[in-house]
Amino acid sequence: MAYRSPAAQYAARHPSVVSMLMKSFSKDKKLLGSLALAFAGIGVYTAKEFASTEVRETIKQWYQPPTKKTSRGKLSDASGKPVVKKSSGAAIDKRFLNRLLFILKILLPTWRSKEVMLLLTQSAVLVSRSLLSLRMARLGGDGLKAVLDKNAKLFGIVLTDFFVTGLAASVVNSALKYLTNSITVAFRQRLTTYVHDMYLVDNSYYKAAVLRLGNLDNADQRIVEDLNQFCGTLSDLIGRTFKPALDVVLSSHRMSVNMGWKGLAILYTYFVTGGALLRKLSPPFASYIGEIQKREGNFRSAHSRLIANAEEVAFLHGSDREKEILNRNLCNVTSFSEFYFLLQFRQGCVDQLCLKYFATIIGWPIIAIPFLNIKNMSVSEVAANYRESDTLIQAASSSIGDLMLVYKKLQRLAGFTTRVVELIEMIENSKRKTSDEEATNHMKVSLESTAIRFKNVTITAPDGRQLLRNLNLELRPGENVLVTGPNGAGKTSLFRCLAGLWSPAEGDVIRPANTLDMSGDIHLFYVPQRPYLVTGNLRDQVLYPLKGGKENDAHILACLEKVGLTKLVEAAEGGL
Repeated sequence: MAYRSPAAQYAARHPSVVSMLMKSFSKDKKLLGSLALAFAGIGVYTAKEFASTEVRETIKQWYQPPTKKTSRGKLSDASGKPVVKKSSGAAIDKRFLNRLLFILKILLPTWRSKEVMLLLTQSAVLVSRSLLSLRMARLGGDGLKAVLDKNAKLFGIVLTDFFVTGLAASVVNSALKYLTNSITVAFRQRLTTYVHDMYLVDNSYYKAAVLRLGNLDNADQRIVEDLNQFCGTLSDLIGRTFKPALDVVLSSHRMSVNMGWKGLAILYTYFVTGGALLRKLSPPFASYIGEIQKREGNFRSAHSRLIANAEEVAFLHGSDREKEILNRNLCNVTSFSEFYFLLQFRQGCVDQLCLKYFATIIGWPIIAIPFLNIKNMSVSEVAANYRESDTLIQAASSSIGDLMLVYKKLQRLAGFTTRVVELIEMIENSKRKTSDEEATNHMKVSLESTAIRFKNVTITAPDGRQLLRNLNLELRPGENVLVTGPNGAGKTSLFRCLAGLWSPAEGDVIRPANTLDMSGDIHLFYVPQRPYLVTGNLRDQVLYPLKGGKENDAHILACLEKVGLTKLVEAAEGGL
């Protein structure tokens, strides 16, 4: 037998923690193999992404490493040079809270609204879910007690009780998801309708899209996508905040009966401290989300431009150039998204370690120590109470972890809140500028006059170029006028001023009222340069912008017959 020193013999009898861990993991070869493949794949992919020129440029532009204070208290980088902290429009601050409160007043107009009813119903369901969780935790302890006591009758009662409770819990869990989705839909309908009421009044859509009043970019992206994302994030945040908070309160109260408050105080202190530290170290995800949505809007706008100008692009053989433009916009989206997800991955590792696994390490001794010192309980009672407390503390720890991670959801909400409020503010700014122009408006509408008069009218383009100067013109009913001139001379601009889309810089424009009704009494009607077909059937095309039904079909057919277009009715499937 080989000689072993006393130290080696002691090490063999008392192995270190490290050697025990290595021996334990060495037995699980499948786990080690899968971890090696997973970490290798993550490492290769991450290295490849960091090697990408676009991602490196994005990191250089957007990533701000932790800063330090100089001797004068100013922020500085690693080399000691002062840095200027970039202001962000999307952050969890007082401004965000004011913006959120403004939107909530739109979403919840009265206490009798459908949205308030849904929120109250959701609250009741959340309370029921938390109470059901407590009951199921207690039933787990009762079932263990019945097994240790070898009480078959009690075990059957507990099993039946668990089935009934599980049946109720399944309905409640499905109801929570259903109510969250319903709240999202209700919020979206309320908020989008509010925006539509602003956007489609006084030609605000035209002023924002064509005249660029209010500097509103990608209105379609903001209205269709950003509003929906905001409503979904908000409704999800309500449920994911209220339920964990209630779980913590109810579980803590129940655990205090079994194990006292001292251990819980230690655990909750760790969570509060760790959560504050994680929030301090977290990147500004709110700003990043807003930037992603902006780039998504630009990408979507580029595709919309291609569809709107498809014929012109085809005539000019611009396919390759348009592909380059689209791919560049796509690269802007994907490179920033990769940068964003890399930061999420890094922050997620820290969050999971601190708020989930390390918290469990703290929680186990907190549960075990009180029960190790209990002497006036039977083994079955100790096991039952320990099982219940273990289930409750896991639920409470998970809920506290969810609450600590609420800041991530708040950052996401802040990003979409900024996009939504900017949309509303930009529309209001365009309307405000229009109101300022109306204060000095040179347009005069006469309900009695049937003539059109331009008196010393000067027209300037939105960019300040002068198109017409001191125009004097009078048109009476029955007169035909042909306006000619080179491109950019102001021909179309003349009719824009006549229609009220533009306001003349000087002079007065007098015209009849723009009345249009089913009686056919039309004083002034405009035909745009590009034909516009509304979404709908042939009846809708003829009546636009009026709205009517089959009761107008005789009138419509008479009009089509006068202009020789009855063949359209015969060719259309289903007639008008």
